[in-house]
Amino acid sequence: MTIGPYHPRISIICRIFLAVGGIHFMSLACPGQENGISLQFVAFPKIADAEPVELLLGDGKTMKVELPTNRLSPIYKVEPMAHWALGKASKDDKGEFAFNTYGKAPSIASTNQLILVIRSGPNESDGFELIPMDNGTVNFGGGKFFFMNAARVNVAVEIGDVKLKLEPRQHKMVQPNPSKSEGKREYLYVYLHFRKGTEAVPFYDSTWRYNENVRSMVFLYHDPHSGQLRTHTIRDYLP
Repeated sequence: MTIGPYHPRISIICRIFLAVGGIHFMSLACPGQENGISLQFVAFPKIADAEPVELLLGDGKTMKVELPTNRLSPIYKVEPMAHWALGKASKDDKGEFAFNTYGKAPSIASTNQLILVIRSGPNESDGFELIPMDNGTVNFGGGKFFFMNAARVNVAVEIGDVKLKLEPRQHKMVQPNPSKSEGKREYLYVYLHFRKGTEAVPFYDSTWRYNENVRSMVFLYHDPHSGQLRTHTIRDYLP
């Protein structure tokens, strides 16, 4: 058989088609790999002795996850689920898989989700309220503030040029503009009030450093010991 001058080029083209075909076959053989969900968790309030918590993955499968209070958890790669459920796995009297659900919430249409875990008591088994959020930087990017009113009263927030009101258990995300600049540094004036009858009573007044590469979560709550309104802030520095 005579081999023409185009044989090397045909051989290279064949190898390219084989490589592309192999990649396509692998994507078909691993459904969900491209559709995997990146999950992170953050919990409030902090408890003294946190128990191990598991994420239900279906078909008797679970994954242990961290619920930190001063930072976001590591990223967990999981398959898409209709609902996210946290709790603890065990076996029933027949030795079959059982799951004690502490908290459950529908998943959202995002491949990058942050689940805010609100504890109902001093023990994990007291239950959770789960609030899934779009964790992408387009939705929750640098310079944005997520406020959660975990207190028992209505709260008014003034931060930079933004004003908002939060009823108990309500949450909102805002992106304020800096209140002032000093050289390359920018700052936000922050004022917090709570509603007492028909009056707005101030309980917090501060100046925060503004950073367009930092996103923040601010929890407003009643201190369980003193009963006073407090703030708890988590800052996440973006790369």
